[in-house]
Amino acid sequence: MQQTEAIRYNPTKRWHQYVEKVGNDYSSSGFAYMSLEEFRTVHSQKLQQTTDLSSRGILLEKSKEFALLAVSTYNNPFTHYKTYGFIVNIVIAYTSLFHAIFEKTGVDYRYLDSSGNPVMIDGDAKAWELSKCCRYYWQNGGAAEVANIDFLIGLRNKIEHRSLPALDLAVAGECQSALSNFENLLIKEFGESHTLCANLAIAMQLTRISEQAQIEAIKQLQRENYRIVREYMETFRNDLDEEVFQSQHFRLRAFLVPKVGNHAKTSDLAIEFVNVEKLSAEQLGNYERGIAFIKGVESPYKLKPSKVVALLSDNFPEFNMTMHTKCWKYFTARPQSIEVSFKGEYAAYVEGFDNYLYTKKWVEHLKTVMADQALIEKIKKA
Repeated sequence: MQQTEAIRYNPTKRWHQYVEKVGNDYSSSGFAYMSLEEFRTVHSQKLQQTTDLSSRGILLEKSKEFALLAVSTYNNPFTHYKTYGFIVNIVIAYTSLFHAIFEKTGVDYRYLDSSGNPVMIDGDAKAWELSKCCRYYWQNGGAAEVANIDFLIGLRNKIEHRSLPALDLAVAGECQSALSNFENLLIKEFGESHTLCANLAIAMQLTRISEQAQIEAIKQLQRENYRIVREYMETFRNDLDEEVFQSQHFRLRAFLVPKVGNHAKTSDLAIEFVNVEKLSAEQLGNYERGIAFIKGVESPYKLKPSKVVALLSDNFPEFNMTMHTKCWKYFTARPQSIEVSFKGEYAAYVEGFDNYLYTKKWVEHLKTVMADQALIEKIKKA
């Protein structure tokens, strides 16, 4: 199209809402206030394009649709089994997205037999499941993203035949991270034009009801019918490396803090997302001090004996479960019998786990102990 044709075309077709003709000139009253996304939408060629019916196109659209379905299920106030509905749909969304990525990059994601032929199931080639897709794509990193998906897949398998709505609040952080990771992956591989942000809004929060719901959820999670799922969640989280467990890509931790404007009629956004990775040390310190005013007390008793041993055995090969037992007895870190009410500096009895769990402070103490050979010999003989 020649330049003169483009000038005539855009004001009458693309820009008619924002441009008006004044004599032989044009006047604009809207472009200065448009966002990048709005400007891109106005000039999008989507309306002139035919639907992408390639395997990649179909898989990409399927992934986006199921991601939105996962969100709509989770945010629906009339849905009682939010977590299960979310996981089922987000797993389909991720699987389709990875298959679309592999179609784009030319990766053969079919299972092959010993002769190199596709494994067939009901007339179709068997494709990689989500776990295999994750490990292939993130083979050089992405530990937190993989752990997040593994956690949700395992949780889905545990709750598939159980009615456990109290899980929704307990795993909300992992669900939110799964969605955020999906969005990041989608944009990274296919560009910002495929972002889901335009279709989503922040779910409204009822603070008083949510606080009471958290209390009820904690009570329900201690019941016997939650035992298998509760043990799975605790074991999975406790076995993670500390760096992965603390990563926002594994579990998003957020506080809803009322945002006070500088002026009574400020026109900025009501919700602001802050990327902690881009904050200076001073800014991060200010946020942490603010959060300290509103956050609850988090239990320091999280580590199973096996986790304590795992954290020390790499640097101290001689440290094993027997040595751990000798240490807690030597330092009286916990009672030798079960005392439900016991809470000490290094350990405490935790209901639900129905045994003693240990603190990070205990691990640090043991590192000091294991560096003292004379003390080690003394403990062994005790």
